[in-house]
Amino acid sequence: MNCRSPEKSSFIQMISPQEESKDMTKGSVPRQSNAPIHTYLCFIVASLTLCLLVALGTIVILALQRTGSVAPCDGPQRAPMDGEATRSAQTMMLNKAMAYLQVLKPINQSQLRWNKDGLLYNIRYDEGNLVIQSPGTYFIYCHLQYFVPKCESSVIDLSLRLLVNNVPMKETVLTLCSSRETIVGVNHDIFAVLMMELNEGSRVSVEISPFTYLDADNIPSSNVLGAFKYMGEDWKCPFLGTIAGKCP
Repeated sequence: MNCRSPEKSSFIQMISPQEESKDMTKGSVPRQSNAPIHTYLCFIVASLTLCLLVALGTIVILALQRTGSVAPCDGPQRAPMDGEATRSAQTMMLNKAMAYLQVLKPINQSQLRWNKDGLLYNIRYDEGNLVIQSPGTYFIYCHLQYFVPKCESSVIDLSLRLLVNNVPMKETVLTLCSSRETIVGVNHDIFAVLMMELNEGSRVSVEISPFTYLDADNIPSSNVLGAFKYMGEDWKCPFLGTIAGKCP
């Protein structure tokens, strides 16, 4: 009996670690590997649910806006104008007038012609003339670009005239080639402005002399005729002031 008992005890000690390792591989290890998979599945399901809710909410909002149940978010809404404010706004728009035209090629005469496809508002274009539709004070301007291929001994005087009803009202003269030295390729611009009262039907035109040096090819946007109706510092009063109750 005493000899076998040590063998049994040693046998038991050798088997116990194997049984313990079997318990870890079959029990605890699978439970540890299954835990991360379960977490990932929960995260994916939650993400898909959130995306679905956002999509459904967007569809509902778009459907309500289309049917008119919800107003679209276009920023702060303006207060509706009453009848007097609406009439003041319409009157202000009717009184405004402006024009901005580029020169029309070819340049073969002293009176310039203009491209009627430019900006015209309450001003009509007719054969080189701006025809005023609304009486008032107008600011008129003209900018032209000149190019002299070669300056030699002779002096060249360039003139720009603004005419109203074929009567010169403003003239600008520019002298080039005044030096005795020969200069090749001279670029220069000329500018004229006029501010005066115009009646309905008044005709504004431009004449230049000589017209052969006008550069309409290299920089066509530099040759322009413009006009706009001057409405004073309180031009906003008829519209904005009426709404605020500050203008009579």
